[in-house]
Amino acid sequence: MIDIPTRVAGWIGGLLFVAAAFAGTWLHGRSKGVESERAVWTERQIVAERAARQTETDLATLAAKSAARQAQKEALLRDQANRQTAAWRAAMARLRDIRVPAAVGVQLDAAGGLSGAPAVAEPPRADPDDPALDQLVRLADELDVVRQNYGICRANIERLSEARDWYEALRERVNADR
Repeated sequence: MIDIPTRVAGWIGGLLFVAAAFAGTWLHGRSKGVESERAVWTERQIVAERAARQTETDLATLAAKSAARQAQKEALLRDQANRQTAAWRAAMARLRDIRVPAAVGVQLDAAGGLSGAPAVAEPPRADPDDPALDQLVRLADELDVVRQNYGICRANIERLSEARDWYEALRERVNADR
């Protein structure tokens, strides 16, 4: 017969053996689970790193293409500005240097209505002779034509001044890019 302490020790040994086997199985399964989880995580990290590198490469390629297109557009604008500059210089070289004397400018200002002078300085006499009246009418018509031409010239001067300002601003921008 087996005594009680031996039987209790057997039961405790058996329970310890079962607990050790269970703990070993659990630890083995846990370590395999952790390893498989780490493998999955590592694989996902490798895929994410590859995707990030590919995205960086794509973005660098797009940036390079965009920079090339921008450089091409700037070169085209610079060439166009150079052609326009040459055209302006050629057009200006063909123009004669005509200066209006100051006394004529005062007369033109008066003729252009800037001084508020009347169209005819003196009214005709009550009984003027026909040639004098014809001459006065002809001069009045010429004065009206001069006024119209002077007004057109002033408008052209304003437009040319505006074009010159635009051109100078464009030239400064183009030269600043160099």
